[in-house]
Amino acid sequence: MIKSMTGFGAAGGEILGCRARFEIRTLNNRYREYLFRTPHFMGALEEPLKKLIGRHVHRGRIEVWIQLDPAGGRAPQVNVKAAGILLDDLRDMAAEIGLPGTVELSHLLLMERLFVSQETSSLDGCDPAAAWDDLRLLASEALDQLVKMRSGEGESLHKDIWGRLGTLSADLGELRTAAANIPAAVTRRYQARLEELADTMIDPARLAQEAAILAEKMDITEEITRFGTHIQSFRALMGSGEPVGRRIEFLLQELVREANTMGSKSQSLPITDTVLRFKSELEKIREQVLNIE
Repeated sequence: MIKSMTGFGAAGGEILGCRARFEIRTLNNRYREYLFRTPHFMGALEEPLKKLIGRHVHRGRIEVWIQLDPAGGRAPQVNVKAAGILLDDLRDMAAEIGLPGTVELSHLLLMERLFVSQETSSLDGCDPAAAWDDLRLLASEALDQLVKMRSGEGESLHKDIWGRLGTLSADLGELRTAAANIPAAVTRRYQARLEELADTMIDPARLAQEAAILAEKMDITEEITRFGTHIQSFRALMGSGEPVGRRIEFLLQELVREANTMGSKSQSLPITDTVLRFKSELEKIREQVLNIE
């Protein structure tokens, strides 16, 4: 079953005597990309976290936030020295790029790392390995929630896309019938033209040859066959249970290409109407496919 790329999970507990909260959020992304917001001393644990998360999340933007608060509940303090350095850097940057206005206190208040507590800042000298066991438990709990949410949204995506593929298959059956009638329709058209020009010097054999050439140009049998094959492959991928988002995106591009080719060849109103329905359904599927892992 396919999975969505969007999800959220959180867990709370204790790490090194501090209250801890672990949050993970995943968003749409063509590749797998990580963003960590963690206490400074945990930087060395990002790689083990990536390995743990990578077992469950194969594609998407992955945001991880870890917060540690003193168990005693003491309010965080401002790192005044760091704030001064940051203020100077922001002013230099504004002057260098010609940014109007001044750096305000409100700008500094947005910087989370300026707020520290004596207890948590003292952890900077700790061995990160000492926090790993507790951190791994919190991360696993949050990941369980994330996976459930991604799977639940994946089921909704599967249901919607599967229904639209059924609509495409039904319309494809009608299109086969309409396409099979193209040679006869072209022949009738040229026969009527021949009767209109009965008194002129027109070679009936030449007229029949032109009718055959036109019918061949309008033939969309190959496109119909490929379109049907792509739908079958699409369905197979959706049931594979593997991360298939990028392969599905490729198949969708091929479906759109075949629909465009059929539309460009068509001189039949019923076929044109069917192709337009194809494009409408494919666009709706495309919006959903963007969220598939």
